[in-house]
Amino acid sequence: MTEARALELRTASREETEAVGERLGRAARPDDVIALWGELGSGKTTLVRGIARGLGIDEREVTSPTFVIVHEHDAGRLPLFHVDLYRLAPRDAPSTGWEEAISSGGLTAIEWPDRVERRLPPDRIDVHLIHDGADARRITVEARGPRSRRLRDEALA
Repeated sequence: MTEARALELRTASREETEAVGERLGRAARPDDVIALWGELGSGKTTLVRGIARGLGIDEREVTSPTFVIVHEHDAGRLPLFHVDLYRLAPRDAPSTGWEEAISSGGLTAIEWPDRVERRLPPDRIDVHLIHDGADARRITVEARGPRSRRLRDEALA
């Protein structure tokens, strides 16, 4: 089920982008999934730092997990599974453990979800980040089902 109404946000700085993530982290429940879409440098990892802070995790621990595929941060109210599929060939996806993270009782944030789009859970939040100037971003938050709609509306409406 696709939610027709997407929420459009604009941020003017890295701190504002992190604040959007923090709000999502504060409202997250176990097994929520956020798919982060955007070009290199569009703010995906910045948003995840905010999510970490919202979960009570030291955001300085969050770096792009490009070479590890999945980083688990478990020092907060919920574990955060930060998945980066940038270097992954779709045929290699099943062997990485990213799918197990989705049902491990934490929040899973997936960078480069296009690599596994057909395997993504249908009820998730899609966050599209687009450069809109030096540190400015246009952020579109789309809920893809009732669970993700609750997260979006509680965090950002």
